[in-house]
Amino acid sequence: MGKKEIILSIILIIISTVVFILTFQFPPQTVALPPTAFPRFVSICLLILSLMLLIQGIIGVKNAPPKKNVKFKLNKTFIIKLMLLTFLAFLYTRLITIVGYIVATPPFIVGNMLLFNEKRSIWIIVVSITTTVLLYILFRIIFKIPLPRFSLF
Repeated sequence: MGKKEIILSIILIIISTVVFILTFQFPPQTVALPPTAFPRFVSICLLILSLMLLIQGIIGVKNAPPKKNVKFKLNKTFIIKLMLLTFLAFLYTRLITIVGYIVATPPFIVGNMLLFNEKRSIWIIVVSITTTVLLYILFRIIFKIPLPRFSLF
């Protein structure tokens, strides 16, 4: 796995660097946070995590015993889950404009958790509501980004 981690980390380092550089083309803003704040924050976090992955990959290559060639086999369950996840994401993007962020997000998170075999129903409810509220606070209140709302409100 070390070589794959190294390759992936290098790709992610390049992406994070490009995104950070592109933020210098954003127009300046004096009200609230500038439009560069969130993309720069995400690109710096991605860069840090990518560097950690790079170090992990280098350590993995040094410590790994020689491996035999293993054939890659697609798992039907994985393909079905990937298709369902894609469908859920597509459905979410359609519903969020109709019913708004607060109504559409918890079922989307619940669907993802069920798709990834989470069985604890209390945990599913707590995580979906907490995540929705925290993301709402982060984007709507802190970053002042308008989120889709239900048209009757």
